Amino acid sequence: MRQHLVQGDPAPDFTLKTPHDVEISLHPTLLKGPVLLEFIRGTWDPASRERIAELAASRDRFRELQGTPLVVSCEDTDGAGKFLDAGTCPFSLLIDAHIEASRAFGVFQKFSWGAVNVARPASFIIDRCGFVRHSHAGASPIDAAPVETLLEKFDSLREEEKTRDQA
Repeated sequence: MRQHLVQGDPAPDFTLKTPHDVEISLHPTLLKGPVLLEFIRGTWDPASRERIAELAASRDRFRELQGTPLVVSCEDTDGAGKFLDAGTCPFSLLIDAHIEASRAFGVFQKFSWGAVNVARPASFIIDRCGFVRHSHAGASPIDAAPVETLLEKFDSLREEEKTRDQA
């Protein structure tokens, strides 16, 4: 299995669609500020639904830190669309149906606990320049980085940017 991207690696650009057919590309999104790229197994997965709820509870804090969370799922558009229609994801949910982004970030799994062709739960914080500043790839379907840790990483990245801008 290929190793996932780690701190210092350049983040590969990708363009994926939401279930409502809106295209979102990583690198243009970085112009607004750092991105949290959160890979989930699928909206059908209870652990993934719980993860989205955890991130949603911190939505205001991500906004305050000028971070953009993007959730990536390896599933078909119909299943994810039903989940979104229920109003349960306040972030852009991107469909990686051809598993290109999951492979590029090194988190694709052909076989996982009770599933095939999914991404391992993983979090990547990517700075405005397109470099991975923090990564966590789960060893199991319930192994996710604590949201508080991600917020701390965003906060330190924000402080670093302020210092650099003042210099």
